[in-house]
Amino acid sequence: MIEKCTCGARIITARLFYVKGARRFSQETQKDGIYTLMLPCYNYFMDSIKLKVHAKLNLTLEITGVNERGYHELDMICCSVSPHDEVRVKKADKISVTMDGKPAGEENTAYRAAVEVMKACGRALCADIKKGIPAGAGMGGSSADASAVFYAAVKLELIDENTAEKLCVKVGSDVAYMMKGGYCRLQGEGEKITPLGEIDFRLAVVQKEVGASTAEVYKGYDEEPYKGLGVTAVLRGERYYNVLEKPAVRMCPSIYSVKDRLLKLFGNACMTGSGSAVFSVVPACVDEEAFKEKFADCAFAEIVETVPEGIEVVSEE
Repeated sequence: MIEKCTCGARIITARLFYVKGARRFSQETQKDGIYTLMLPCYNYFMDSIKLKVHAKLNLTLEITGVNERGYHELDMICCSVSPHDEVRVKKADKISVTMDGKPAGEENTAYRAAVEVMKACGRALCADIKKGIPAGAGMGGSSADASAVFYAAVKLELIDENTAEKLCVKVGSDVAYMMKGGYCRLQGEGEKITPLGEIDFRLAVVQKEVGASTAEVYKGYDEEPYKGLGVTAVLRGERYYNVLEKPAVRMCPSIYSVKDRLLKLFGNACMTGSGSAVFSVVPACVDEEAFKEKFADCAFAEIVETVPEGIEVVSEE
């Protein structure tokens, strides 16, 4: 782009190059009367973005120790599945979060994510969340909403991807994974993510009731720790397992009854996350309506499918 402007009695010709995400402009050396300027080009024209943020299932969850920060070291195989929250994120004058039309407090993970974004770039965001992922299920519902805020901040060009990944860890151990999604192995506190390719599963997912808090379940594990089968067993397709299942069942016995019912139907069943949802891998021909009738007494009972990514863009405005 060539621009001419009058400066005193002189005509200056400047060649302007717009640089995505540039923090400041610099002027190159004059050559043949032409100045080359590097100018910032933020995405000022996009103010909001609407996202689908998918749930996750832990096909396996192993605890390998405790790190120097006092957090559990994990080794997990996760996949993204079709249930999702819809989250619209907009630039705003101050931070606000609503969930199903009701204001969410500062303890909400999406609100905490917006606070981290504001600290990083000085811009406020508001988020409107429509829940589709069941609460207290171990399917990443709260982490999903935080990941949507960070993903939106990147798309709105307020922060870059590296910054977003660093901020994710401040809000929750699986927030970074929820932002990426797919079939992955997670290690460390959950921030070390290794893609494992693609899978195409149908799964039955059932939650009888909201389970115990994640903190309580981990505390229960610490009181009676045990080793699982090892991630390689799951990668070979031999069995799914979760070392948090025993303490979660002690606090929420309905997990055991749901698992027993799924085992009788499909021959495999495992709790996801810290509970209380339980899943089974099912054949493609399973009758979804008949399945829902069998679990009509449960808060959530659906046949779901794996999806390749954690977040989908619905619209940009």
